[in-house]
Order: sequence, then C-alpha cells, then structure tokens
Amino acid sequence: MELAASRRSSGVERNNTDSRRVTRSNAAKRRGDDPTVGRLATFSDRLMVVLVPAPSFAIASPDFHPRTCGIGDHSLRLAGELRARGYSAEIFTRLPGTVHPEAPEVPVHAVASRFPIMIAEGIRRLVVQSGPSHLVIQYAPHMWGAGRFGSLATTWLALAAKRAGLDVTVIAHELFTPLLPRPDLMLGAILNRAQIVGIARAADRLLVSTDTRVEELMPFWRLGGLPGRPGVVRIGPNSLPQRRSRTTTRPRRLGFFSTFAVTKRFDVVLGAFEQVWRRWPDSELVLISDIGGRDSRHVASIHRAIEQHPGRDRIRLTGKLPLEEVAEQIADLDLYLFPMTTGANTRSGTLPVALGSGLPVVALNGTETDLELFRDRENVLFAKSMTAEAFASSSIEILESPALAERISMGARRLYDEHLSWSRIGDAFIAALGLQSTPVGSRTPDAELARAQYPIGPVGSDRIVAR
Repeated sequence: MELAASRRSSGVERNNTDSRRVTRSNAAKRRGDDPTVGRLATFSDRLMVVLVPAPSFAIASPDFHPRTCGIGDHSLRLAGELRARGYSAEIFTRLPGTVHPEAPEVPVHAVASRFPIMIAEGIRRLVVQSGPSHLVIQYAPHMWGAGRFGSLATTWLALAAKRAGLDVTVIAHELFTPLLPRPDLMLGAILNRAQIVGIARAADRLLVSTDTRVEELMPFWRLGGLPGRPGVVRIGPNSLPQRRSRTTTRPRRLGFFSTFAVTKRFDVVLGAFEQVWRRWPDSELVLISDIGGRDSRHVASIHRAIEQHPGRDRIRLTGKLPLEEVAEQIADLDLYLFPMTTGANTRSGTLPVALGSGLPVVALNGTETDLELFRDRENVLFAKSMTAEAFASSSIEILESPALAERISMGARRLYDEHLSWSRIGDAFIAALGLQSTPVGSRTPDAELARAQYPIGPVGSDRIVAR
C-alpha cells in the first residue's frame, strides 16, 4: 500500500509539472505570442493533451441517497457540475448510499461501518483504488455518526489523502456547535473548534459558504497558525429550479422546503399561516419536508401542531419527494417562507430553489445574511422578527400587492442567475482550486456545450425547465 501511495504521489508531481507547462503554453497563446493559436503546433503539444490526465474528483459525503441529506444533495450537484465541465467525479459515503436515480451516471461507493474512523479508512481505500487527483471532503463536525464530541476521522482522512498525493479540499457546511453552559455541550463545542482547525491544517484549502462564517472562523484560524483566510464558495440549489406554474385564479399557496432542524422554525410557519388562513380561508400551506417519524420528541410536536391547527385541512405535509418533484412543488407556490433563525443566507441548498423559480421570499435579516446580496423589497422581503406575527404581516403584504410580488420575483431570479446558479458556483469552486474551467484536452471545451450531455437537466445544468 505504501508503495502504491508512493507511486501515486510521484505521478501527481509529474502531472502537476506537466499542467504548469500547459498553462504557460496557453498563456502565451492568449497573449498572441504563439502564431499557431487555435491548433496544436507540435507533436509534443499533441502528446501533452493525450498524456496529461484531466483532474478527477472523489467527493466524500456524510450521507447520500436514499438517505435524506442536504449535503448529499449538494455532493450530487457538485459532481454533476464537474462532470458537465469535462472532469470525472465520484461520490464516496457510508451505507446505504447508492447511485442516485436522477443521476445514474455519477458513480457512488459506500462503506459498511458504524464507526467514523472505520468509514474514513474504508473511503481512503476506495479512493486510492479509484485513483483521483483531488479529494473533496463535505465536512460537518458530526458526520458519519460522530457524537457531540466530534471525531478525528475526517482529519485523518485528509492527512491520509495528502500522503497518497491527492489535493484535498474541505467544504465546511457546518463549523461547530454553540458554546452552552452544560459541561458536556461546552466540551463538545470546544472539541468541534479544535477539530475544524485540525482538518484545515491537514487540507490544502478550506472553503465555507458565507462571508459571515469566514469572520466566525478567523479567531480559531489565527489561533491554529493558519495562513490567509478560508475561501468562500456559496451553496447552490439541491433541486434545480423550475419555472413557476401558478395562475391567479387558484387559492393562495404558501410553502417551504426543509428537513427538521432546530434552526428551522416550523412553529413560525404554522403560526403565520393561521393568520393568512383567517384572512383567506381557501389559502393553502405546503410543507415540502421529510421531517421523519414521531419517535423524535421534536418531530412529534410538529405533527401535533399540524393536527391541532385551525386550518389543518388546508395544510399538506408532502413527506420525502424526489428532487425533481420538490422543484415542481416549489414552482407551484405563490410565496416561499424561509424561517431559518440565522436569516437569508448562501449556505442553504433550499433557498436557491425558490429564488431560481422566481418566487417572492419572506425571510429574516439575520446573522448570516449578506446585505450586498439580499436586499429588502428588491429580491426578498425581510420580516421584522422571527415571529408568526411578523412573517404573517410580510406574507399578507406580498399577497395583497402584485407589484411588490413581481418586483421581488424578478429580483430573486436575478440574484440566482448572478450568484447562486450552479454554473456560477462551479466557476467559483474551480477558481478556488486554481484549475481551468474546462480541463486540457476535454472534448467539450465549452461548459455550456458540455451540459448538453445532460438533456434531462437534473445534474450539471442550470437551465430552467419549462412546465
């Protein structure tokens, strides 16, 4: 195994050297120094295209289909975008992860274990056998079943991949838990902070999804002696948006898309809808959600709240849906509620689905809200507080004002096109790794042409599907 790792490392060094030669050659052509622009001038140039392999990616995900996992959905979209650009990309996770029916062309490898370190070791073996040039770790502090104190498994995986000669990128979807006065939770939060510093030191780069998270991480970044700053790559939609299909003759329909989490305020949505329903008794609320069974105390409380709601006959809980159907359900709404306690942000994979569909969105101006992107009454309407009354007031204002709804709708779509579409996010990710948008020697040098390989649009495409 060490011999294989050594050979792999040597191969990567040679590939990096060759890639630099190709980059210098391309730079000369762009400057006009090479009179043979547009064709390969020499035999060595032709040989370079054949012998220099394009970068290839292994994506390590906490979970994957058939489990409901937002990070798993993000892994699917990232793999699809990379493949659309001519790179190869495969997903590595734990069981029961398997090939996604919406993207059967993306290979998925799963490890059978209940222990984080054993999952990491299993993924390491599979990755080495697959032979990619890059490993992307989709990081969360408690991934692969780690407890409240976290685990060194992901840091160990990053170090092992580096020893094997891979370039390692960490995308930190979650940083650490809050510091709470209970001793075990306090210890867990401290260990989570040490854990993310450790994996940042082990990797070539660490990316976060919002500018506010860069600032949140910087004190520990400096404490760990890390140079520079974390990079920022925003999160794209986990279900590709579809054009809105609503007509004004149907009852008003509100909704939101989420799994259960303590930062998602189902109670605010239900309370806001009660006030909307009292104003318009034929209005509807669609909870596009796989919140799980009643064995969880918190989930059971949501089911009870729905059953006891005065407008319960106008509330629909969809349960788990295929990603394409999620997009269809969102496109059939009049208004999207985003009751996340940290506010409108660029780390959610659900909010961009609504924005890309051109839906008016009611959200909070919270701690993670980038006000250079999210602008009140231009592409979102900020509720005054995280309360049912505030969300209801904003919802009613939009539903009563077609002009306001249209302005926010157009602004939402523009925000998506310019910052949150997968083509934009793919550009940012590739740039963060210092790679070309399309690999040398790719048969599809234009990314949009490459996406033509995916006519059904579920992966690697930002085209809005007309309904």
